Amino acid sequence: MAETKFKHSASYVKGDVRDREALAKTLNGHDIVFHLAAKHHDFGISRSEYMDTNEGGAKALVQAVRDTGVKRLVFLSSVDVYGDRDEPTTEETPLEPTNPYGESKLAAERVFLNWANESPDRSLIIIRPTVVFGPHNRANMYNLIDQIAKGRYINIGNGSNIKSVAYVENLVEASLFLVNKLSHGVHIYNYADSPHLTTGELTRIIFDALGKKPPRLKIPLSLALLIGQPFDWAIRLTGKNLPISTARIKKFCTTTHHKADKILKEGFKPRFSIEEGLHKMVGWYLSLWQRGENSGCCDYIE
Repeated sequence: MAETKFKHSASYVKGDVRDREALAKTLNGHDIVFHLAAKHHDFGISRSEYMDTNEGGAKALVQAVRDTGVKRLVFLSSVDVYGDRDEPTTEETPLEPTNPYGESKLAAERVFLNWANESPDRSLIIIRPTVVFGPHNRANMYNLIDQIAKGRYINIGNGSNIKSVAYVENLVEASLFLVNKLSHGVHIYNYADSPHLTTGELTRIIFDALGKKPPRLKIPLSLALLIGQPFDWAIRLTGKNLPISTARIKKFCTTTHHKADKILKEGFKPRFSIEEGLHKMVGWYLSLWQRGENSGCCDYIE
């Protein structure tokens, strides 16, 4: 990657992204905003909550940047704005979200686009990352590592579906790279690391990093969905977020292929491979186990 010229310092202020006055107070004296705050979870969030925070937060932030005169804004959106697709996406792919999270991210994009188009001296970067993973992130990739480490992983289908992913350090450096090139107007980029790996390839890397052998047993998707149905019933009855559900099984077995050729053509070179990123994340996961912060995992690490 080219040397980062973007100089910055940071301080932490806890607050509500929907609070316009608090945002304006925090932004006063700054000239650029990176907006990442959002509701995002596979379970327990209604459409109205997504819209209230993700679109409502965008509206409050836009008012705050108007109040403070900030002219440059970077918004971390999501590839979920494209919806479910069998073919790879690019920045030109039509925006057709198929879940409330994607709908709320697209609504936020439109808020920022309206702001950017109000004046020719404003600059907006929209970055649409795919699944982001790395140390300290306890989301989807963490759950996959955890299931493999605890001996609970089973191969479903042939594992040939592509899962585009983004290692967090690469995404941060990509964002700073784009800021260094920032000009007036609107600039939109996908972000995913390459080469794009299949679920089978991703899981094999994790098994290797954990020093474990992948299971030979494979079950068809149709059987896995039948196995998942009792968990769906339990979720509906108890309201608890269980690690297995038919929705999660379908999501894992669905192709999500998102191209990021545009930023690569502009000169960005990711510093870490996906394999290096996964090994770093597994190392962090094992460090939690050593400190006793992964409940029960010590019973399954070989």
